[in-house]
Amino acid sequence: CNAYVTSGSPAKIERAKELGAKGGVSYRDADWHTKLAALLPKSRPYLDAVVDGAGGDIMARVVRLLKFGGIVSSYGMTVSPKMDWLMVAVMKNVELRGSTMGSRQEFRDMVAFVREHKIRPVVSRVVKGLDNMKEIEELYEEIREGRQFGKLVIEISPDDKESAKL
Repeated sequence: CNAYVTSGSPAKIERAKELGAKGGVSYRDADWHTKLAALLPKSRPYLDAVVDGAGGDIMARVVRLLKFGGIVSSYGMTVSPKMDWLMVAVMKNVELRGSTMGSRQEFRDMVAFVREHKIRPVVSRVVKGLDNMKEIEELYEEIREGRQFGKLVIEISPDDKESAKL
């Protein structure tokens, strides 16, 4: 798998590379898509897919980097609740997939896949207990400030299980 990342933090890009990303660019650079194109191998100068949580002008930036029939998977719109669909994307037969994180069955399938392939998520921080409000609030601050790398977890203790239901 040849994965490339974008981040506003050079340290996060380096950490992603340590975890196996081929490279990365800062989305804070106005021409990040040009820098990303320069990282792609000459023998395969395109992306198969883009996974995006920001929205906004992502299509204008990546459509020329996508292969014919490439996929853009959008799971959020943190930058803008609007994403323009360009004619060049139509002409390249680009597929847009939205995700709300799936159904219960899809979640079960994902858990089975993770277990089977021994995928270990990157965990940035774990807070124990639902009553630890100070540290839980700190988790939200980490998200707001963009300091986390990986998942932020609230571990529910056996005592909390009765009050926590999905």
